[in-house]
Amino acid sequence: MKNIEMRLHEEPFMLIKNGIKDIEYRLNDEKRKDIKVGDTITFYKRPEEKEMIKVEVIEKREYKTLLEMYEDTFDRYLYQNYKTPEDAVLDTPYYSEDEVKKYGCVAIIFKKIS
Repeated sequence: MKNIEMRLHEEPFMLIKNGIKDIEYRLNDEKRKDIKVGDTITFYKRPEEKEMIKVEVIEKREYKTLLEMYEDTFDRYLYQNYKTPEDAVLDTPYYSEDEVKKYGCVAIIFKKIS
């Protein structure tokens, strides 16, 4: 088992810290393809990256598109902030269509351990 480091903006970081968020959505790039169930992830809060939270990966789901990922996980977390999975896709400006086509997407489900 290994530990992966990731950075998060303050809002998602605080949701994990407060036990509200237990899923992270990312491109399934080379760094994420290597993540396995049982690995740990240390999330650092941006911009200072002084505060951290450690989680254990309990499930990993891979998808070809953002919509497919958001449809599959909508009831777990997204329903709180969006009316539909399509709304969540429209609110994901940081991944280009080309990046999604190249890498696909991944939903990393975890439990907080510290």
